[in-house]
Amino acid sequence: MELRVLAVGDVVGDGGLRCLEQHLRSLKKLYRIDFCVVNGENAAMVGLTPNDAEDIFAAGADVITLGNHTFGKMQIRGYLDDCPYILRPANLGSRVPGRGYAVYDCGAARIAVMNLIGRCDLSFHASNPFTAADELLKAEEKPTFTLVDFHAEATSEKRAMGFYLDGRVTAVWGTHTHVQTADEQILPNGTGYLTDLG
Repeated sequence: MELRVLAVGDVVGDGGLRCLEQHLRSLKKLYRIDFCVVNGENAAMVGLTPNDAEDIFAAGADVITLGNHTFGKMQIRGYLDDCPYILRPANLGSRVPGRGYAVYDCGAARIAVMNLIGRCDLSFHASNPFTAADELLKAEEKPTFTLVDFHAEATSEKRAMGFYLDGRVTAVWGTHTHVQTADEQILPNGTGYLTDLG
């Protein structure tokens, strides 16, 4: 089964939102995109508001992922529990609002999206993202494709996650640095990998 996925890196501020609104739908049409994941944690510069989230969905995103600025705008807290299409890093723990993993229907495919946050050079008290990924992959439901947004600072940690999950997930991409790394590759066991979407 072929599935065309578009992953968009950190959308920043009003300019990023306007660019998404102007171009995302035409890009999806041009490349016949089936499923689109957008990292929106900087849509309000530091955080995401419910209005920003609605704008990102209206622009054509299927799922929004977050990162270290998940709670930069506190009005998102209740919205995270109510909206299954917004994912905060799963390894923030079970006591915070929202979820970090979900499975979505996309035609005949079932697509899992996992959002994790790194610990190297981020002053964030998250649990180990590698063991969190292991736990999430133990789910009884086996999706057709599994996509991972790893929101992390260090290239080494992102690369380690790619190799750690190689062959167990469909794709791993990094977000957070706002610098496109252009090192896309297929890892030895078949997982698509990119250090950072930019």
